Amino acid sequence: MTRLFLASIVGVIVFAVGPHAVNAQKPAPKKGDAPKSNQVYVKIILPIEPAAKRDAGRPVVESWIAEDLKKRGQSKFTAATGWVRLDVKKWEATPVWDGQLDGKQCNCPVHGDIPERVDGRIKVLLNGWAPFYVEVVVSLKDEPGSRTIAAVEKAKTDDGMPYVVVLIGPPPEKPAASGEQKK
Repeated sequence: MTRLFLASIVGVIVFAVGPHAVNAQKPAPKKGDAPKSNQVYVKIILPIEPAAKRDAGRPVVESWIAEDLKKRGQSKFTAATGWVRLDVKKWEATPVWDGQLDGKQCNCPVHGDIPERVDGRIKVLLNGWAPFYVEVVVSLKDEPGSRTIAAVEKAKTDDGMPYVVVLIGPPPEKPAASGEQKK
């Protein structure tokens, strides 16, 4: 009788309490999973007269970029590209600009890459621009909101200096599962 009583208590514990004890919050991340990376955006600025009516389709030069360039003595400039997101994988070059402005080839294509992310800093490499190989390397904090403007000194012409603007954005969010989407 005692055995039957103990067996029934164990049965109640296993069937009533057991399922509640094994509900996990989230699965542990796998050892090989890479952490989410901040996004890196670049924009190319050329030393050309600002967009006029004929080329109003050019990308915008944000006010903080314009103010910085004016402080550097660059009075005329236009954006050759909008914001281009670089591939976050190491040594995966991203085409940033095809070298054309207003449908005319004026430079060689430019590619961007993220060769290094170490100790809270990120290194961004952009190369192309001229008939000869030109590169610029930019290093900044790897945190959302970090931004910098770098001169492409080796590509300087009589018109002025081209610039690269680098902006760090937050990691991408995972899309919600189909049942979790808000309506």
